Amino acid sequence: MLARDPSPVARQEARDRNDSDWAKTPPPIGRRGPSKRRKEIATDSATIDLVDWLSKNPSTIKHIQEVGDILSGPVIEELDKRFGGSTPRETRRRLTNHFWCDLLAALAEAIGKFSKAMDQIPEHVTTAIMQSRKAERRSALLEGLVTLAVRTAWEPIKSMIRTTGIEELQRTCRILAVLICPAPENHKAVQDGALLPLAKEGMLEISRERLAQVFPEDWVRRLRDDLGGA
Repeated sequence: MLARDPSPVARQEARDRNDSDWAKTPPPIGRRGPSKRRKEIATDSATIDLVDWLSKNPSTIKHIQEVGDILSGPVIEELDKRFGGSTPRETRRRLTNHFWCDLLAALAEAIGKFSKAMDQIPEHVTTAIMQSRKAERRSALLEGLVTLAVRTAWEPIKSMIRTTGIEELQRTCRILAVLICPAPENHKAVQDGALLPLAKEGMLEISRERLAQVFPEDWVRRLRDDLGGA
């Protein structure tokens, strides 16, 4: 909604609030790491940049809506039928624990990696999600549920490649992953698979500087490397 608003007022208000919050949050002292709140504000700054970028690129908004409709439509329907049982709402609630942003970040990575071997993408994405959740100690999900969600999402998303192209589809999945992630500052798969590659597109230097202050040194190094040392 913010990106579609022809007036920049609401977006500027969001940026002003973010700048004010950043100024009020003290930087770490000594060996202490940045606070949870400071990490949240840094990733919010990056999100505001992405929304600004989207406001100037309405075609990507359309593609994001298409992918979102796939996830909230046929994918949810299939999961409800197979795994919902008598309590589909409970199953859906479990999936709000970073599952959808996991799926989108893994899809974006796999689309680039397997662009010449599209049939391998669902299997790779399923494996990536299972490994990511285990590494980040997130709640375990049945592999069958993950596989069904990935395969149901992949078929209509794959058809978008012909109309949008691989690079645009990757961008779409990455932006949507950041926008729907409940806490990007705590989600390594989104940081590495979405925020990092997006940093060189629609992100302002002030947001990159804030991310550099709150994320680990190796992440910052990769950010700088991706930006050609900038």
